Amino acid sequence: MVIRQLKAPKYDRFCQDLQALALTSPLDPSYTVPLVVNGTEYQIKLQPEDHNRIAILYALRVDRMDGPTYELITANVLLSAFLELLLEQGLPQ
Repeated sequence: MVIRQLKAPKYDRFCQDLQALALTSPLDPSYTVPLVVNGTEYQIKLQPEDHNRIAILYALRVDRMDGPTYELITANVLLSAFLELLLEQGLPQ
């Protein structure tokens, strides 16, 4: 898990985008954001926290070639990179 603190305006805008564009489940405080990097599909699990912080909990690499298979990604370096991509480029439409 990686946690990043944002300035209030950026945090508010990111949370609005999460509510509008990301997938969520009832009674689940986290959001799932699909992300494609170099043709590889990822499912990123994010959770807004107190004090303008965003937590990226984990990511799943999805391979749909031979039926869907998933690889759990928990390495902080990769999670941090995914979070930076989402913060800088915005959420996928």
